[in-house]
Amino acid sequence: MTAQRSPGERTASVHQLKVALVGMKPPVWRRLVVPSDITLGSLHDVIQVTFGWEGMHLHAFEDRSGGRYAPPEDLDAPVFDEEKAALADVLPRTGDRMDYTYDFGDDWLHRITVEAVRPAGPGESESALCTGGRRAMPAAEDLGGVWGLAGLLERYADGERSNPMLVRHGGEEWVEYDGLHDEVLAGLYEEGFDPAAFDPAELAGELAQVPLRRAVGTGRKKCGGPGGRQAPPGTYRCECGGLHPLPGGAGPLAEDDGPDDEVSLSEVLEAVGLRLPAVRLPGEAELARAVREVPAFMAAVRLGHWCGDSRELTPKEVLRPKLARQAVEEAELWRVDPDEWGDAEERAGRLAKVRSAADMEPLALPWDWALNCGFVEVENNRAYAGDELPDQDDDMALLAAWQEAVAGAAVELSLAFPALDELLSGLQQLRELTEEAPPLVFLMLITAYGLPEGEWLDAADFLTDGIQGLPEGPARRLVSALLIDQYHDTTGTLELFGAAEREGHEPLPADAVLALLHEGPDGGTRGTPFVGRFRLTALGRSGLRALLVAAGVPAPVIGSLAQADASVLLAALPSYLSETDAAAEVTGWLAARPAADAAVQVVDACDGTEPADALRRLQAPRVLAAVLEADRTGRAKAVLRKAAVSQVTGCSHAAASMLRRIGEPAEGEEAWGLEWMLVDGALPFAGAGEQALRERLLVGPEEGRRPLDQLADRADDLWRAGHPHADEVLGALAEAVKPVDKALAKRLRKAAFKVGSAT
Repeated sequence: MTAQRSPGERTASVHQLKVALVGMKPPVWRRLVVPSDITLGSLHDVIQVTFGWEGMHLHAFEDRSGGRYAPPEDLDAPVFDEEKAALADVLPRTGDRMDYTYDFGDDWLHRITVEAVRPAGPGESESALCTGGRRAMPAAEDLGGVWGLAGLLERYADGERSNPMLVRHGGEEWVEYDGLHDEVLAGLYEEGFDPAAFDPAELAGELAQVPLRRAVGTGRKKCGGPGGRQAPPGTYRCECGGLHPLPGGAGPLAEDDGPDDEVSLSEVLEAVGLRLPAVRLPGEAELARAVREVPAFMAAVRLGHWCGDSRELTPKEVLRPKLARQAVEEAELWRVDPDEWGDAEERAGRLAKVRSAADMEPLALPWDWALNCGFVEVENNRAYAGDELPDQDDDMALLAAWQEAVAGAAVELSLAFPALDELLSGLQQLRELTEEAPPLVFLMLITAYGLPEGEWLDAADFLTDGIQGLPEGPARRLVSALLIDQYHDTTGTLELFGAAEREGHEPLPADAVLALLHEGPDGGTRGTPFVGRFRLTALGRSGLRALLVAAGVPAPVIGSLAQADASVLLAALPSYLSETDAAAEVTGWLAARPAADAAVQVVDACDGTEPADALRRLQAPRVLAAVLEADRTGRAKAVLRKAAVSQVTGCSHAAASMLRRIGEPAEGEEAWGLEWMLVDGALPFAGAGEQALRERLLVGPEEGRRPLDQLADRADDLWRAGHPHADEVLGALAEAVKPVDKALAKRLRKAAFKVGSAT
């Protein structure tokens, strides 16, 4: 639809970003809130002010797929124009990352992480804001990068002073220094520089003076173009920013897709028959409180802050024993196992006997987690607070860090099939079986994600059913053993994260894998006694959802779409398993906007000619029906009448169809609009196979006509619809209806032929 939209009709959103200067020890970072629709060029201006740069050198952004954004005239290498790329298109989701490099000689690398995408609050949509940060940033232009700055700050911390030289010439005198470093060092003393101090309010005042430039068409990019998230075949890009192999090597999709086709995680889930339902989740405040109750994670956070500016390590990169004991006490690492280590006097005695930090039990798990999560970084035999370390007092930062950590663990453990040892890896049959083995543990997590609240997943049944296609024999039993081992590693780690609960699990013995190679008395695989059942906690579901959303998989939350665009609402509705929940979501969405505005947004969301667009259009009538029911002015109906004759593909058809439904067809609408909608309604299902499409056609309302009957009425005229996918859809329909109505199949094939002849 081409109707003009006033600025207030689309809810403005903002991105909360963490921008960290990579390589600085201790970390230097800033938390910024900026409008989602600013250009990357405008974000460059914001970062320049944020870190005190003077714009004297070239710069470039680079996303995780290698796409580069800069002023095209500045760089010889192929780049996307940063003024045509919107922040919301390049980094659309929470957890997305990209890098910004300033000065290709000094290489100041800034890591940009999306901490949240949310509706704009008061005052957030007009200018950039700074809401937090760590450590002060001195004037550092041309100092030689982070190493040069680190050397300068070390001299300042040691109290070293510059030795200026007084120069007199022509009756004037001035002070000169041996170099830029000495000059900047003198300036630090002159201003009383405090490297540990940072005032967000002061920076916010400076950012308020930075004019922002908005991108055109934000949110309309397609994957693979500027700002797209294209991943190489057989991989997907997860929220950690890295590429991971698709489960099962892309499963059945691998046979059909060409070498240049992109395979998404959502396509993999569809290929194995899994659809994610809308789920219920607590609010962020409640989830953040739950994070604070995860002992191992919070111990890792406290350990990161305890490391602070730096702590000395041994040549083996572990804490010295005295420091390790201090860490256990001062960072309260003993809280990971309070039953074992909670008594202070007994704890002190036991720790005093330990001669190496590597053997200090309360330190081991928090130390590993802190390193894996980026809360602690090790360099030159010293441990520092890492760039990923969240503020202990910031609930949302803790929640975001927890979600990122648990998503990374879930991907690494559930998708990385256990490696065969050197001897077994040489067996060709085993190599083939492990390549063919389904991604059962990952699929178990996805299945558990969609279960009703409180329901358990029986892991033994899932594993048994999942390997039925593998040939019998010792090799299959080994694959089964490895999958069980992988399951225990994954669910055990998630349990430590507070993301899962388990029942009926026994500790795996050291020789568990060998034991599982032998047949039991009934010829089955030994090992099911080691597998019980599990379920995700609400916190775990939120973490897995963060991964799914970042990988581009629709994962709606019930009650969360009130401020969403209509396109998001329409795309999400098919995932609601309960009609009551879907209706409540529509009601909540409609309550947040006037009926006429809602009608404009829904009709606009019907634009496009691809299967995903058609799927949205299928949901439009239920939303438009609620819109018309709530409309007291008649303006919503007027919107539909105007849209019905607008000749905007998809928008006009959806509006005209709705008017026909209520018995008020628009005058002058497209002559073959009904035929267009019949073809369009089958488009999302045309590629699902004959059986699925046939079932779709045969199912109708309790009172009313089935889609098959409507096709039969208009089969001879469907070719006139002018739908761009008419040829393929009519061919698929003909094959689907052939077993139930050969005459109709013949008419549909004839219509498909006419489409080809007409074009």
